[in-house]
Amino acid sequence: MTRARRNLNRRTAARLAAALAVLLLLLLPAACRNGDDASASGDDAASDSVPAASDRNIVPTMPAARFDQPTPVTDMEEASRADQEEDEEEMEPDVATGELVFGNRCAECHGEGAAGTDQASSLVGLSLSEDDFEDLIRTGGDLGPDHLFGSTKISPDGLSAVYAYLTSLE
Repeated sequence: MTRARRNLNRRTAARLAAALAVLLLLLLPAACRNGDDASASGDDAASDSVPAASDRNIVPTMPAARFDQPTPVTDMEEASRADQEEDEEEMEPDVATGELVFGNRCAECHGEGAAGTDQASSLVGLSLSEDDFEDLIRTGGDLGPDHLFGSTKISPDGLSAVYAYLTSLE
């Protein structure tokens, strides 16, 4: 008899659990509506001014992202001219930088202001083109390896600046 009673208790517990599950499923959608009935009935004025009791427990979310259009450039010729001027300024070698690099690398032999010394000739009035000058500095030319300055000693921009400095000495 105890066995029959245990089976009866198990069946009753299973039926009770199933009934509770059905009841929970029926009540869950009603609890999640958050007052949709008030706005559907046309009571918008009351819902805008005072939040319903169920709305007070809602966690606010971030507002939708807004992507503004970039400001258009109205005068394309002026923008193009400004870009060209910036590019020209970047391309022009800096004579002051050339003087500094010359003082650090070349002045020991060629003298201050490239006037020449007993060790090396004057470079004032340099008649080489920039390409020939670069070739001479990078390879050493007829002067040999003592006059060889690779890109680790003088950068391409530094070499252009030295050339600009030397051509400005006329």
